[in-house]
Amino acid sequence: MLNEFAAKKFGKKPPVSGYRVRRDIRVLSVTERQKLFRAFNVLYKTGVLAQFGRLHGVQMLRKHHGASFLPWHRVYIAAVEEKLREIDPEVSLPYWDYTMDYYLPLPSDSVIWSSCFLGNGDGTVREGPFRNMYGGFNTLIARDIARNGTCPPRLINKDDIAELMDFCYFANITTGNTPIYYQQVNNLEVLHDGIHDWVGGDMGNGAQASYDPVFFMHHTFIDYIWEQFRWRQSSLMCRVNVEKDYREPGDYAVNNAPGHAPWEEMHGFEYLQNRDGLWRNWTTAVYGYEPAPKCPECGNSENLYCDMDVDPRRPEGVCVTKTKFFCVDTPLTDFDKDRPFEEPLGGGATVILGTIHKGLPGDGRTRFMSQEEGLAILRQHVGHVYPSHKPILHDVKAPQGYLPTLNMSLHEVVYVVSSADGQGALVKYEDIVKGLVTTVATILACVL
Repeated sequence: MLNEFAAKKFGKKPPVSGYRVRRDIRVLSVTERQKLFRAFNVLYKTGVLAQFGRLHGVQMLRKHHGASFLPWHRVYIAAVEEKLREIDPEVSLPYWDYTMDYYLPLPSDSVIWSSCFLGNGDGTVREGPFRNMYGGFNTLIARDIARNGTCPPRLINKDDIAELMDFCYFANITTGNTPIYYQQVNNLEVLHDGIHDWVGGDMGNGAQASYDPVFFMHHTFIDYIWEQFRWRQSSLMCRVNVEKDYREPGDYAVNNAPGHAPWEEMHGFEYLQNRDGLWRNWTTAVYGYEPAPKCPECGNSENLYCDMDVDPRRPEGVCVTKTKFFCVDTPLTDFDKDRPFEEPLGGGATVILGTIHKGLPGDGRTRFMSQEEGLAILRQHVGHVYPSHKPILHDVKAPQGYLPTLNMSLHEVVYVVSSADGQGALVKYEDIVKGLVTTVATILACVL
């Protein structure tokens, strides 16, 4: 399969399938998402997705913990995208902008982890478009998002990205020969590691991570962040030639691991060298990015909303994802994934070791917390101390002979749609609606 990319000089020439634009997955229409999911399903059934999974999982140190990390993964995900487009030329890889999930009291409640998008995040993936897929362990793909632990990881947020944009050089945000890899707070690869840890399960084990399709939405966003950084490099602020900027000789990777020098061949794409991943033509002739959703429109997505209050440091507001309780898509029914494929002999491999978090410290939020606990932590990180909402007081004067003045406070800071208990959220929501109806009826009774 990989030989065909060399034959077509993929990256050196415009792709056969044409130029494509990548957008946040929540901006896609239902039809666009389902076309993407069907294409992924074909790659899975034909074994192509597994081939890419094996490519990523072998010789890991040739493309991780070093300078080749960003350019190699740029070519890798573009190649997967090209195979998707061979199935459906209208498909492109979307990115998952987790900065919009970060603003939920519990990011694990994001609509991303519903059957409308990537499926459940707690245990074996049994719902959504990627249900019952086998991964690199020869067992069904599993996840363990926002898990408990002594140092639970967290999602990348807007502050992390803003800090990266304070720098100008490739070496400032990438990995060299350092003994303190996991302590580099402004290293895009280290930040990326934290997302693998946060998702957990197969994604939390590097050699098996790319068997879960969420891998590609994650890495597309990492590539988007890198491209934002390259725009800054090319600006008058930095004046850097992005096609020539690399790390200094002798400082290419942790422990001087081979495979990271600019002239060394890319593993799996040996017709290219690492420095070829720095070419501008990747984002001028192969693909481009639609900017991440911003307030007030938030990409005109029914899965996002503009929150003007959650982060007082950003008065323009931030786009926040809706929760999984808003998922209303009709499930895909054009392929039989409701039951697992035939179990392999022996029942598959037994996974003994779970994810071991080695990345930067998280913010402490897990999916096992209450909404109140998660919200308190979020406010600490974005500068909130008290709710920004003010009570709405209604004084209703009754006509002579009727009830006296009715004073009602409708103040309610409601996060029920983000509840970790979906059924409880719906019950609470119904109670609120009933309460509002009763209130309106009371007002009318007093006035009429």
